This record gives sequence, C-alpha cells and structure tokens, in this order.
Amino acid sequence: MTDTRLGGIPSPLEGGDPRSGRTEGSDPVPQASPNANRNHVGSSAQPHPGTIPGRNVPAHPAARPATGSTPRVAHVQNAAYQQQIANERYRQTHQRSATNPGQRSPYQDHERYKRIAQKPKVPVGRRIAGIALALGVVAVIAVGGFLYVQNLPIAITLNGNEFEVDGDKTIADVLRKSGIRPLAGDLVAVDGSVLEAGQGEPFHATINGEATTDSAAKLSAGDVVEIGNGNPIEEPSDAVEEAVPFEVREEGTGAIHIIEGDGTDGVKATKTGKLSGLVAEQITKEPSDIVCRKVEPDVGDDKVIALTFDDGPWEEYTEQILDILKENGAKATFFTVGDRIAGAGVDHVKRAVAEGHQVCTHSFDHADGSGQGVNLGFMTPEEQVAEIEKGYAAIEEATGAKASTVIRTPGGNFGTEVIRNLKPYISAEIGWNIDTTDWKRPGADAIAEQMKSARPGAILLMHDGGGNRSQTVEALRQALPYLKEKGYRFITIDELMEYPLA
Repeated sequence: MTDTRLGGIPSPLEGGDPRSGRTEGSDPVPQASPNANRNHVGSSAQPHPGTIPGRNVPAHPAARPATGSTPRVAHVQNAAYQQQIANERYRQTHQRSATNPGQRSPYQDHERYKRIAQKPKVPVGRRIAGIALALGVVAVIAVGGFLYVQNLPIAITLNGNEFEVDGDKTIADVLRKSGIRPLAGDLVAVDGSVLEAGQGEPFHATINGEATTDSAAKLSAGDVVEIGNGNPIEEPSDAVEEAVPFEVREEGTGAIHIIEGDGTDGVKATKTGKLSGLVAEQITKEPSDIVCRKVEPDVGDDKVIALTFDDGPWEEYTEQILDILKENGAKATFFTVGDRIAGAGVDHVKRAVAEGHQVCTHSFDHADGSGQGVNLGFMTPEEQVAEIEKGYAAIEEATGAKASTVIRTPGGNFGTEVIRNLKPYISAEIGWNIDTTDWKRPGADAIAEQMKSARPGAILLMHDGGGNRSQTVEALRQALPYLKEKGYRFITIDELMEYPLA
C-alpha cells in the first residue's frame, strides 16, 4: 500500500526498499546484523503486544524471508524508511514555507537575524524635528544665560568715586541711580549773550575722556565717567572766514638761534546770528607762529669755549689757523663761503673735517649782488634760499658727506623775513657773544685781549678769510695757550649745543 501523506513513498512492507531499487517479489539483499533473528529464532511466535507491524515483525508473508535464506534485517529497512520520511517532510515543509511566508519556520528565515541586528529607521521628518527641538533648548539656555549676565550690575568710576550701574547700563541709568541732577546749558547768541536759559546741552559727560551728550550711551565695566552741567549751545549763524597770518617772533638774547613753530596761518570767522542778528568775530583756528628763540648754553662748571671762523677757506690763513689749532688740541667751527671751496679750498675743508672741526655754510657768495655782499634781507626769498642751498652743495661736494644745517648768515643779519624764508631749510643760526673785531684789523694784541676775556660757554667771532688775516693768526698764537692754562677747552658748535639751552 502507499502512504499518501508522504507523497506516494512506497512502504518497505509493500514495495521493498527504495534505496535498493528492488520491487515486490524480488529477492532481498542479504544483510547481516547481530539482532537479525531477535524476533524469529526457534519459533513462529506472535508479535509482542504493542509491536508495530512492518517495523518489528514483517506483516506480509511475502516480506518474510524464505526458509533457509538469510533473514532480512527489519530495523535496517525501518531506519532507511524513517530517513526517507524525514527527507520528504523537510521537502514539503520547505515548499510550503516558500509559498506561504506566514508558515515559515523562524529558523529558516535568514533575513530575520539581519532585521534583529538593524535598528528601526526613524523617519526623516521626526529626526529633523528632534534636532530642531534640541537646538531650540540650547538656544533658550544660551539666551537665558546671556540675559542673566547682561542684567548683572557693572562697576564704573563716576566723578572720581566707585559706582555700580545696572539696567541697560547707560548714562541715563547712571543719572537715575546716582541722583545727579545736572543743569542744562543755555542757548546763546554769536556774541555769547543768553538767548534762552536752559536750552543748551541737557548735561555734559565724558566716558574715558570722550565727550558725549547722549543719555543712551552704553557703558562697560571699568569705564571712567564724568557728568556735569550742560554746555551752552550757540545759535545758528552765517559765517565768512578769512586767514589770520602767522607771525615771526624773536625771544631772548642768546647767541644760539633756534627756530620753532610751523608757520601756518589761522582762520577768523565773522558770524551773523540767525536768531539774534548780532555780528561777532571769532578765531576758529589759531595761527602757528615761527619763533626764533635766542638761547645760551648752560655749561655749568665746564670751562668750554667755541671758536668760530668766517669767510674762508682762504689759502694762506686757513692752513695756518688749522696748524695752531692742532698744536693746542683745539676744535673750532668754520663758517665757509661756498664759492671759496675750490682748488686749495677743497683741501682745507677736507683737512678741517678730518681733524675734528665742524664745517658749516656762511652762504654761497656772502650775499653778493642784490644782497650788497652783507645782508640776505636785501635779497628775494628765492635768492635767500638759493644762497643757503648752494652753500650746502659746495660743502657736500668737497667732503662727500651731508652738510650741517647749522648756519651763520652774512654779517649776522638774521631778521624776521630771513627767518621766515629760511626756516624750512635750517636747524639753527649761530651768532656770537664776543666779537674779536679782527675784521677791523685792530692789531694782534687787541684781538688776543678780546679772546682772553671769554667766559665759559662763550662763542667767539673771528675770520680766516675775506682779506689779510695775519693779525688773527698771531692773536691765536698768544691767546690759546693762555686760555688752556686757565683750564679752558675749545669745542665745536654742535658740542656746545649738546648742553641745555635756555
């Protein structure tokens, strides 16, 4: 018979062993087993109660072994049959699972483990909403913290005293909390008279030195605040402006002339008040004057003298003077005439510089021509400047170094117009306080006596050029050893100007 539950697999009791390929009635394959005759040896006993036909004892006569043949081993057939049944059941189960996932064994669903391992996907909208919520919470906390800090009071210095201000921390908050009640300024006319009282600035304040009238001005910790009464406000007006020329002024009487000031014009406004109709003049920009300070060096106890020589170089006398200075260890300042620095004059200038003397300009040609040989003030402003610039150039060409901007004008003529014109080109103009009058040729003894009268810090005027200077040479031979014996040293103008000037 056929078991329909197993898909028509023939029972070994009816159709033989499917593994052997035998059919009903064929001879069984001899098999040996220790238990082969357990139920058949010595009798034809009936099966033990509970024995299943076809499993323990063959139920069909044809399935029993023939007399004298090797008994067929029933339990081997049963084992093969049971394996065949198990295989068929697995096949049928697998087929049902494939067509009906609901009946699939959980252990046959390999994707199950992947799904368990994976976290469920959260919809994008929900994720964005979650992030937005988190950011919102952070923002609320940040804003709250910021507002808390902003509301804390800060410490400032108010009119010289420590003070704490809260709220918005403005000038208005300071006024509210401090109780300061400044008086408002007035509205005034162009001439300063009061038009309306209390209509000027409501108060005047400075924050760290910066003026303000804004009550909403913010303050920071540590600010220094001053608050006082308001300033007056001038009425609106029409104004006409004009220049206020600068002046050249001379102050003092010293021999060293220092030029100071910018030399720029100021501005004067003539205003007509739109409310009052009054007219007033006001300097809106002060002029910057040029001031020639005539000062003296404060040498204290130092016995120093500045020897100066004009109008050279002169071939015969400049060289002799340089020799005498060298013999006495003396330094001097030579105010040269530019057109004399030629030929041997170049060598004299070079030697003077090499031996430690100072070389400055005394103009290019001693104000020759329109200056009448003595006064730059007779010349045009352009000619005055040319005299100085050409004098500088002659020195620089001879020495290869930039010329000093310390000068001496011809004849010592240094009036206000010359000061005005030369101010941008010079640093100082040098006069003298002992004129040896050697230019008059009074005799060597007279010149020497003038030199011996020198005091500490004195500037002596002499000449190495411009004519016969033999008396000057002889006077130097007499006076320098005498002054050295008295403890004097002979220095340049630059060295003298290193002392305090007053």
